[in-house]
Amino acid sequence: MLEGIDWGIVLWLLAGIISGVGELLTGSLFLLPFAVGAFAAAAAAALGAGGVWIAVVFMVATVGTLAWAVRFGKKVNAAPPATREGANRYVNVLGVVTSPISRSDSGRVRVGTESWRALSRSGAEIQVDQPVRVVEVWGNALVVEVETEASGTES
Repeated sequence: MLEGIDWGIVLWLLAGIISGVGELLTGSLFLLPFAVGAFAAAAAAALGAGGVWIAVVFMVATVGTLAWAVRFGKKVNAAPPATREGANRYVNVLGVVTSPISRSDSGRVRVGTESWRALSRSGAEIQVDQPVRVVEVWGNALVVEVETEASGTES
């Protein structure tokens, strides 16, 4: 029953499956090149290639996949972290004062279609209809400063 089995193909397939499952469990892209290389070597063995050519196919497929994984990893790591969530998405966005902001009390600003409680960064009073820029978020209030430039991120 086991006489007609090419154990070289079986071993390469087994190595590919083990590496593939390990990659799925870790998600690190470390084992992926080995899995791809092992499956390529199994295909080469199934096509009747000799031992040296199978090893060459394994190495070329593994190194090629590794080169791709490195480029992919650099691209992913170069992206800025996703910190613009919740109210932080309004940082560096322009708004308009809808209720005066005084030294001792918060006012309200409209940013896009939403109205937010707002505090003055410098403590200065800011009047209604004054354009402001959100500079940070404190709890449930936006900290703003008077916008002096006409250009900027408009919301």
